[in-house]
Amino acid sequence: MSEQTGHEPGGTPFAAPGGFRAAPAAVVPESRPPAGAPSPYAPPTAGEASPFAPPASYRASQTYAPPPSYGAPVGYGAPPPYGTADASGAPYGYGAYVAPPTDGLAIASLVTSAAGLLVLGGLPGPVGLGLGIGALRRIRRRGTKGRGMAIAGVVVGAVGTLVCIGWVWLAIWASTNPGVASGLAFEDELPDYTLRSDLVVGDCLREYPGSWDLGTADPVDCREAHALEIVAVLPLSGPVDSSDDTTDAEYDRGFAECTARIERAAPGLLDEWVVWTDVSFPHPDDWSAGATTAYCAVATDYPELRGSVLDGSVTGPE
Repeated sequence: MSEQTGHEPGGTPFAAPGGFRAAPAAVVPESRPPAGAPSPYAPPTAGEASPFAPPASYRASQTYAPPPSYGAPVGYGAPPPYGTADASGAPYGYGAYVAPPTDGLAIASLVTSAAGLLVLGGLPGPVGLGLGIGALRRIRRRGTKGRGMAIAGVVVGAVGTLVCIGWVWLAIWASTNPGVASGLAFEDELPDYTLRSDLVVGDCLREYPGSWDLGTADPVDCREAHALEIVAVLPLSGPVDSSDDTTDAEYDRGFAECTARIERAAPGLLDEWVVWTDVSFPHPDDWSAGATTAYCAVATDYPELRGSVLDGSVTGPE
């Protein structure tokens, strides 16, 4: 018996080598239902129960009553505001409400303005005004409290600023008008002054000098508005101290004579508050140097006189 080591003649080249052939696979017969058995895929016949049908208690033929009515829902009202505590004391929301703080600039503005006006004559008024304006801007931006105090600080600061400006203006005016300032000052002793001697009867001054020496203003035409007119020059029998509180006969005589002359020239012109008699006496120290006359004049606070007392054409304030 011989072995074949190569391909058999006429065989397939893909066949296994001789001696190693595999046994043919067994044929599995097809599984089929026995003859006459019903098909599992056929629909159920009439009268046969379907495995997918609902139970008898849930058939469609059974009716159900409608569910009972529970009425309208009960209203609970509006929710409490944020931060309000409930019955147990616990606040609603995320936490208790915290009031915003009062702006510090508002407090500083009111204190500075009020104290400055009452104690320092309004000197810190500009500072309080500036603090109040800054506080209003900060309150609007940050939402803090103190708007009322800031507004009060601005108002009081503005008043204090005006008072401060008034003091500054008065100091400047007094420094530039030493004669007027000394004449208006209430002093225990008569200030040192020299009464001017260049005025004559009929001269008019536009502004009221308000000083012991009658100032240095030049006369104007009496037909223009003026505040003082020289009506007479009165001779004196002795020196007069105008600041002396005791009765001075020469002082009283000078005023009485001057008033009488004005009344004779312009009846009804003199008024206790609007138009008055004004007598300017020389300083007592100048008496020995020949200053022995006084100026008799009609005067007003403001340039409200027109015309001359001497010719009767004068008109006073309306």
